[in-house]
Amino acid sequence: MLMTAASSTKRLLPEEGRRALESRAEQLRLTWDAVADRAGMSVAHLRRIRKGETPITSQMAAGLEEALKLQPGSIDALLAGGAITPLPEARKSLAQLLVERGIVTPDEVTLSDEVVDPEISAIMEMDELSEEAKDNFLRAYQLMRRSILSVRETKKPRG
Repeated sequence: MLMTAASSTKRLLPEEGRRALESRAEQLRLTWDAVADRAGMSVAHLRRIRKGETPITSQMAAGLEEALKLQPGSIDALLAGGAITPLPEARKSLAQLLVERGIVTPDEVTLSDEVVDPEISAIMEMDELSEEAKDNFLRAYQLMRRSILSVRETKKPRG
């Protein structure tokens, strides 16, 4: 599709859009280098998009949606003054969160850590908590579960 000067200015990211993308990248703990790589574009090109200097093509929008785990059409909604819509995430087990966040290594995970608990996900989605507070909660929850269930010796087999 050929973009005219008028249509290309409508595809420039507004300031609110930049803030929304920054918030989403931070939520996913992604650097802009990682976002650019996952979206299939250079960091410099992504920087120009974020600054509102380069229009976002349909292909770029799809790449950003994929990289930032957004519903298809989220970037178009953002460009139209709306909001982005994250993809629903599969619930993660306590073990997955502990390992992803660098709190424990895979070798330190026990069977009691394999629980998938919706309350853990709710805590992780609380924007008012710092990342450090979330990490502290996960560690405390892990220790509490181990204490209650008394399964410290039931480590997962390696391999």
